[in-house]
Amino acid sequence: MTNPDDEIRRHPRTIEQDFEGLFRTMRSRRFRNGEDTGGEPANYIYAYPPEQELEVERRIPMLVNRLQSMDPVDSNDSAPGVLVIDLYETVIHIMQSDDILESVIGQEAEMHGGENADNTDGDSDEWPHLQEDDFYQALAGMFDADAGELKDALANQYQDAAAEQRAHVVFLTGIGHVYPYIRAHAMLDLIQKIFPASIPVVLFFPGKYEKTATTVSVMRLFNTLAADNYYRAFSLNTMITEGSNS
Repeated sequence: MTNPDDEIRRHPRTIEQDFEGLFRTMRSRRFRNGEDTGGEPANYIYAYPPEQELEVERRIPMLVNRLQSMDPVDSNDSAPGVLVIDLYETVIHIMQSDDILESVIGQEAEMHGGENADNTDGDSDEWPHLQEDDFYQALAGMFDADAGELKDALANQYQDAAAEQRAHVVFLTGIGHVYPYIRAHAMLDLIQKIFPASIPVVLFFPGKYEKTATTVSVMRLFNTLAADNYYRAFSLNTMITEGSNS
């Protein structure tokens, strides 16, 4: 049997083909009902080349519109409501609500520390390591999954949308914009505490998500950063490739 991951590597799909496959997969009632997950939460990752970020951003609203206006698959079905949560916009909203956004922006250069703090030309590449970077530490502490504020903001978005039947499927976007103070694997852990296990949650991931020889699922943001292991999310890339070959 052909390995779908090998097939993806040999015959790269276009973003247009991927989004057609995403629509076909997501219009299925089994997908929208969170079935076929073997008892695991219905969490999915769609990985795409980072250089295609703008094209993916352009196509997400188009996919949402297709799903929300699709013809029901049978007489007992209805078009799903899709909630899109932009993590970057969520972070900005939290800081605005706490009345600290302008302060954070004003203190960024100084808080980065190291030689760059006193560099008036702004041409130094010598930024401190993350563990020595006060700005990173401040944001990482503010948006830590255990701190509560990010969890509450995501939960509120979901609860408000669910009350209006607008959250049968959830898209998470912007993970590349909030790195490194919010990590994809931590976000996937967090959403399991917020969303019902049967609600399909799709993380749009600019990078690679694939199985290794030891069957561990590996996430590599931007295709270059150190890998994070994650084993509880399903690969939509594999699913849409299998669907196109069936």
